[in-house]
Amino acid sequence: MRKILILIIALTAGVAFLTYLYFSKLNNENNAKDLALQSATNNAAIIFAFQNDKSFYQIIEGQGLLQQVLGANKTSFLKNLKESVVNNNALNGFITDEKVYLSILPDEQKELNFLITTQILEDKNFKQLNQLLQKQTALTTIKKDVYKLKFNDSLSIFIGFQNQVLTASTSLKLIDDAAVRLTDNPFTEYINRNNLLNKNVLAHLYINFNHAPQALKYIIAGSLNGEISFLNKQNSFASLTYNFSEEKILFSGTTELVATENYLKIFENDAAQNISITNLLPDNTANYSLFSFSDYKLWNKKLSNWQSLIKETKKVDATINAVRNNYRVDLKAVFLPYVKNQFISFQLSTTEKLGAISLSNGEKVKQLLLDVSADYSDEIKIFKSPDILFSFFGEPFKKFNRPYYTIIDNNLVFANNASTIQSFLNSYKNNKLLIQLSDYQDALNQLSTTSNISYYINTKNSADIFRRNINLAYYKHLRADSGLKSFDTFYYQMSADNNKFITNMLLNKYLKPQIPDSISNR
Repeated sequence: MRKILILIIALTAGVAFLTYLYFSKLNNENNAKDLALQSATNNAAIIFAFQNDKSFYQIIEGQGLLQQVLGANKTSFLKNLKESVVNNNALNGFITDEKVYLSILPDEQKELNFLITTQILEDKNFKQLNQLLQKQTALTTIKKDVYKLKFNDSLSIFIGFQNQVLTASTSLKLIDDAAVRLTDNPFTEYINRNNLLNKNVLAHLYINFNHAPQALKYIIAGSLNGEISFLNKQNSFASLTYNFSEEKILFSGTTELVATENYLKIFENDAAQNISITNLLPDNTANYSLFSFSDYKLWNKKLSNWQSLIKETKKVDATINAVRNNYRVDLKAVFLPYVKNQFISFQLSTTEKLGAISLSNGEKVKQLLLDVSADYSDEIKIFKSPDILFSFFGEPFKKFNRPYYTIIDNNLVFANNASTIQSFLNSYKNNKLLIQLSDYQDALNQLSTTSNISYYINTKNSADIFRRNINLAYYKHLRADSGLKSFDTFYYQMSADNNKFITNMLLNKYLKPQIPDSISNR
């Protein structure tokens, strides 16, 4: 009996010891993973995450479109790094199958640069890695835990090492910044909640819109305004999966809005709609922001709550009361019954900005607005009072203070200049429309037919806008044949789904169908 008891005690102790070792190792491993993610997310707006598996690199090397997006210098750097580390079995043995984070951050030269973060395997240590690097590279100690490596004449990088976490970059600033880890970082927490990276997922893209202004200020000349002004206070994140294709760059996943005062949260729990208002857009449309909802009366109540949150209720009430007192027009009786389910703001290649609202009965609205409008011509009117559109649709129409407008085919179309409305009417009546363009149709075919919020950029029609608003180095990349010139469409599409948005992000290149020589020579 005593032998059996001793045996049971020994077995129990052994199991307890093995359990302790397992969970101790697991905790150390998880701590390293958390530290790696904290380094990667510190100040980053964009993180590209993937598994350090050779099959991943083989697939990515076949994706020439990504190389065009990155540009020749960034592509060359990554290729050299892969050849020097991943293709080196001894070095790669320290990070085999580990998760790699590629963060995009501004460096000390005020350029967007890469910070690469990973962790070395649990059964390895930096002393071993250091010894190997000394044999295979020119290794220089910069300071404690920071080194400079020169693999060859084409590749020289800085690396940092702390607690099994390895960081690498051509920027010393990014290495130093990565060492300052934030334990309370909403971006880190978001990625942990949405981390679906596994063997069946090629790569993930994580976006922190809170840091988008910091990254974009190095690209855009001047402040964030106009169509991208919403990024100034966009407290939101996105988690997107990369879908490999040789014809397009497509990421799919979700976008999550955090701040309650975010205008886009008005659309968060509404049904996605079939979109039709884009059919009226001129063929020289450069970009648009599209919004849709299932019922305007219900949506307007959400808008009122948002206006209260941002302390705009008094302004809205004053606008509505002024129109009622001065012109005896009840604006609620105009918009609440007759606004349909979508509206849009858009910009033309000439930089002119317009907006449009779908109506259920355009003729009725035209009659109801007569007393609050003045005639410019038979087709074009102008609102007598300011802030009408902002009061009933919010942020996208804030800059249309007292616009000119026309109502055509159950759409209210408006702009700050009468000539812009006339230009729109000329295009519309002559069927010179965006929907007629093959590249636009091709892009739409890659996306869902329903949505709540969509942002679209036609890169060709935006060429002059880019030239005026983007710093020279990035503009050259946008217009280079080896860069982004051949891409015709950028699209960010969001469809509400239980407090988040199902999201598609597309960078598309339309390839014209090839005509067989036997036909073209006839």
